Amino acid sequence: MAISNALSSALSGVQAAERRFGNSANNVANLRSQAAPTVDGPATDADGRTLFRAARSVDQTTATGGVRSSQLLVDPSSIQGYEPSAADADADGLVHRPNVDLVRETADQISGQRQLEANLATIRAADELLQATLDIKS
Repeated sequence: MAISNALSSALSGVQAAERRFGNSANNVANLRSQAAPTVDGPATDADGRTLFRAARSVDQTTATGGVRSSQLLVDPSSIQGYEPSAADADADGLVHRPNVDLVRETADQISGQRQLEANLATIRAADELLQATLDIKS
């Protein structure tokens, strides 16, 4: 039973790492997108185009020993900048860009990679233990 618990915990960790890395990649990919001015503001602009909102992955342990990952919106959701030549600039030349910090995103991606590696090592160890158990039984 302990092997299945270890596998279950490790698999939830792999899924959390994937969500963390995917969320960070989404933030980086949308670095220059038009952002929602506030977290609880409109989700689309006047023309109906979706406004981007950066998010952070937060992992919490569960009672069964696994990991639950959730996404929280970054607050403030945007940073105002002066780009008069941008297509989405207002009359004053101001634009709203997502509040994405590349240093933090790099750290999140490295953390997600290490989280994935650690959980895959647990899965490999559980697989080897299970294989050894089956060899003893046969």
